[in-house]
Amino acid sequence: MSDLPNTGSMKSRSNVFRSRVISTVVLWALIAFAVYFDRPIIFSAIIILVGSLGIFEFFGLLGLRRTPAFQSLRFSTLFLGFLYLSLIACSLSGGCNGGIIYIDSGFIALAVIVPTVLLLFHPIDGANTKDLFFGSVFGFIYVPVLISFLIRILYINYDVSAGGGRGEYYIIFLLVVTKFSDMGAYLIGTLIGKNKMIPHISPGKTWEGFIFGCLTFAVGGGCLMFYLFKDEMPLLEWRVVVILSFCLAVIAALGDLAESILKRSLDVKDSGNILPGIGGVLDLLDSVLFTAPVLFIYLTLLSFFFFFVITR
Repeated sequence: MSDLPNTGSMKSRSNVFRSRVISTVVLWALIAFAVYFDRPIIFSAIIILVGSLGIFEFFGLLGLRRTPAFQSLRFSTLFLGFLYLSLIACSLSGGCNGGIIYIDSGFIALAVIVPTVLLLFHPIDGANTKDLFFGSVFGFIYVPVLISFLIRILYINYDVSAGGGRGEYYIIFLLVVTKFSDMGAYLIGTLIGKNKMIPHISPGKTWEGFIFGCLTFAVGGGCLMFYLFKDEMPLLEWRVVVILSFCLAVIAALGDLAESILKRSLDVKDSGNILPGIGGVLDLLDSVLFTAPVLFIYLTLLSFFFFFVITR
């Protein structure tokens, strides 16, 4: 008798895993399309689209009443996020790196000012108004600002290191390491996971899945990516790939847990249902939002190092 629920559970997990694989294949096909045509603008357009969908989903996660104030702030944050990411992409593609700091500071200020002004035209709704204001400000930083680091990686001036490679391949390296860590944690945790990691935040995550799945799959994926495209990523080497993949896997787990805190507090399982087996766009991005800034900082520091070594 006890075998029946276990069989149903395993079948359900198998269906989820199969759906995840299909969604992942489709997403990787889009990335391969962008790389094949060697057009960074296509990569940028995909990032901007995904970021915009992420903002829309984020407001749905807040669990607030769909009042006119809610609709106004969701639209304004969506518009600001779209404009912010578009300006980042246009500025970097045009080689105007110095203007990025003004775009960043200006739009972060607008992310505070615009909701404040809009709320002046709507009645105060107690805690709902407070949550809506802080939610819109946090949502702008959590989605557009963090995902903008993918665009920054795409357009880093890799030439300072005498042929530093193409930004698309560093982004693919990041995505492979990040998503392999997620896939490994899910697969190994499902098969042999027993010891819960942080059950009050994410009951499904286990230490076995983290150690033998997340870390191992991330390092393996990073090494595979480097083996296949070593010539496209000359800023990396084998030892660096192993250490960097390990660190990115840890950061990816933290990003996953960060969204779990948000979803747990709102009593929702997924941020959306646009991606079968995965959930919403934020379920796909949660780890990447944390790992992208880390890889960007590393590549930026490395580029500066090569610049000073070469110019001395």
